[in-house]
Amino acid sequence: YFDWVTNALSDLGHYTRTDIGSNPLLRAIIFNVGLIITGVLLIFSTLGYMKKFNDRPTRIAMLPFLIAAGFLTLIGIFSENFGRVHFLVSVGFFGSFPIAMWFVGLSWLRFRHLWWFSVISLLMPFFSVYIWWGTFQGIMPWTGMAIPEILTALTAILWIWIFLSLKVLGKLAHLE
Repeated sequence: YFDWVTNALSDLGHYTRTDIGSNPLLRAIIFNVGLIITGVLLIFSTLGYMKKFNDRPTRIAMLPFLIAAGFLTLIGIFSENFGRVHFLVSVGFFGSFPIAMWFVGLSWLRFRHLWWFSVISLLMPFFSVYIWWGTFQGIMPWTGMAIPEILTALTAILWIWIFLSLKVLGKLAHLE
């Protein structure tokens, strides 16, 4: 069965692997379609924000986020069954999302009321970088990729949640 310490999250999206549980086709469809839907929704919402925001540095800062959303979509399309292609799009996502946070953080440092979010955007990716570095150095207590993947994904989810909260609260109105 799936093991957080030795597996990768993408193992759940493998269409024929039976060693991590039963019904591999159903499990893979649910996992991969979830990634595709999330990625596509992020692409459309990012494009919408890029169109709505009049602030040029913010528009530019959103480009890496658009790229990260594209890679997330591609992870679901090119499941683990696609071998090297899957590996490349996964590295693309886990490498581009921290960069996206850094871009937005740097872009918004000039706004005093967004300074705290900018600092979070600049510091949070270092957590992911440290987790990945430690995993590849063999100093973390796991051998698989699932834990660094889920921790990086959680930083992305938290960051998106804060971003959307700022939007709903009207804290980004000056960018429109």
